[in-house]
Amino acid sequence: MGTCGSSLTPDEKQALSKSRSIEEKNANDHARDEMTIKLLLLGAGESGKSTIFKQMKLLYGKGFSDDDRRDWIPKIHMNAISAMRDLCSAVTRLGLEQKVLDQTAFAHMLDITERTELTSEISGPIKSLWSDPGILEVWDRRSEFQVIESNELYFRKIEQISARGYLPTDEDILASRVRTCGIVEETYVIENVEFVIIDVGGQRNERKKWIHCFDNVNAVIFVAALSEYDQMMFEDETQNRMLDTLLLFESICNSRWFQKTAMILFLNKRDLFAKKIMKKALTEVSEWHDYNGKSCDYDEGVNFFLQKFLEKNQQKNKDIYTHVTCATDTENVKVVFNASKDIILKFNLEASGFM
Repeated sequence: MGTCGSSLTPDEKQALSKSRSIEEKNANDHARDEMTIKLLLLGAGESGKSTIFKQMKLLYGKGFSDDDRRDWIPKIHMNAISAMRDLCSAVTRLGLEQKVLDQTAFAHMLDITERTELTSEISGPIKSLWSDPGILEVWDRRSEFQVIESNELYFRKIEQISARGYLPTDEDILASRVRTCGIVEETYVIENVEFVIIDVGGQRNERKKWIHCFDNVNAVIFVAALSEYDQMMFEDETQNRMLDTLLLFESICNSRWFQKTAMILFLNKRDLFAKKIMKKALTEVSEWHDYNGKSCDYDEGVNFFLQKFLEKNQQKNKDIYTHVTCATDTENVKVVFNASKDIILKFNLEASGFM
């Protein structure tokens, strides 16, 4: 003999409603626990997406073992050597040789060929040149040539990173630049959900490989470097990096592959952008002639580029979730990835009909 709904007491109705809510929550929790999220990190070369990828290992993996850290030593040494050699080459290119005080160290760095061992005969000249007015003037003009900005850390720490027994810190590893070739993948279990995180090379010649990763993607995090608004591409020094990134985002955002995929935009390198915009206003860069905000204003500059990206979205019913990030700041990445994770899970539960 059943009990019809109309004969239930108020307390029984409340209990039934609570029971249904619990059942629904349990079903959602089960669906969430059974879910595997395929997350694709996309962006142009040097945008910082591989740094985000390394942060995942620190935040959700086992971190870097001592063996891992030792493996990074030659890469870090090569970053420091190459960057200082690039600065010295730029001195010559810009005709500023006479402004360099330590001509011996300058000549020595120009003579160095490809090396990965940071010996005292190299670290000494690097230390001297990093305080040399000629080199510092060229560093301030670094948007005029190709150099990795994060290498400033290694110049400041040159004695430490060249010392016997040196073991790279998390900060050192995060600042290192090794060009991503092909496809790199790691799997992490985060709050009982399996995340397969995929990083792919961002240089133009690597982008043709992206299509192999597009199938069954649940979310895309597109990383764009705010600080590159006045820089030219490594592959084509006539093309502004930010313009290239905007075109790349437009193609990804509106791709048929990602019509039902959560799309998250990280406007990265906010720390470098904040420093640069105080010295070089957007109005000084011809590509941004339409900027009419305050000169050298960080917030208005960020909002200007945010709107540029959002305007590329041709699917008006598609939300773009945005964060302003610093990929080398572990706490910042933790906060924004947690927020992104919640968006991704909610988006995919709704797509599966559980919410």
